[in-house]
Amino acid sequence: AAINREPFVPGQVGALGLFDEDGVTTTNVKIEERDGRLDLIDPTPRGGPGASLEGDETRRTISFEVDHFEIPDAVMADEIQGVRMFGSDDDLEVVQDRVDRKLARHARSLDAVLEHQRVGAIKGVILAAKSGRVMHDLYTRFDLAVPAPVALGLGSEVQGLAEKIKSNVVYAIEDELDAAYGHIHAMCGRDFHDALWGQKEVRETFLADNQGYQLRDGAPDVFRIGKVTFERYRTGKKARGAHNGQAPFIAADQAHAFPVGVPDLFLTRFAPGDWNGLPNTVGLPRYTRLKAMYNDKGYHLDSQMNAISLCTQPRVLRTLSLGDP
Repeated sequence: AAINREPFVPGQVGALGLFDEDGVTTTNVKIEERDGRLDLIDPTPRGGPGASLEGDETRRTISFEVDHFEIPDAVMADEIQGVRMFGSDDDLEVVQDRVDRKLARHARSLDAVLEHQRVGAIKGVILAAKSGRVMHDLYTRFDLAVPAPVALGLGSEVQGLAEKIKSNVVYAIEDELDAAYGHIHAMCGRDFHDALWGQKEVRETFLADNQGYQLRDGAPDVFRIGKVTFERYRTGKKARGAHNGQAPFIAADQAHAFPVGVPDLFLTRFAPGDWNGLPNTVGLPRYTRLKAMYNDKGYHLDSQMNAISLCTQPRVLRTLSLGDP
């Protein structure tokens, strides 16, 4: 028997379908923001001049450089000399098998990096996945103050939890968004999810919604309370080990809430690669190139992704914490 332990690749934020994906022909993305106004007017006499509207709508443009991620690699023909093929008793490995396996690893890495970038977008600060360096602080770029975390006090039983969530999370997001939306979603760290499910009001609400049959598998990964859908976020052991500080993509004691169903609120844009023939073409999600070495002793492999994921209105994002208010 052969056991191939492929690592889990996190991807729940991408799976929500939040991010509008498109390719661009440039290496930067411009967000143009217009602050529309809604005016109420009093009645005026018929035949009179009417009521003038005060102030003009304002707009501005914010530019972001698209991040470049590249993995150079190689496969030498001599690497497979005398190497048995995985899962076989007597077949020997061939170069193409080694190439395919390395390209599959590239794909997993770039998928995880894109998910990490999107997790950063729902937090409002996008970090480099491995080093933790700040790549894009959306609050700074949009001249916004970082909203204070909403402390729910889940260390003990909370009375009126649903109303507390509505008042401090839902209403705050609605006021900042000031537009139609589908629902509010929150990605939760493991400890936050456990503490929230530990609240009596949450469990009773879940049972009242006739979803009790799911409890045969223990606490559900997704449940709804206070008009917010809470989902446990899974990073995976190997992704966590490769991440900055070996921490999960979403801190264990936090949750991040955001509205779903708002056009152009979350964007992913792919820029062209930097190989010959690619500049000024429409960017694709990923590029891979395989070339034989000049001495025919192996292959050069190269994979790259040029992507940026953004929240265009970071003022609507909220961080929730376990602590006391």
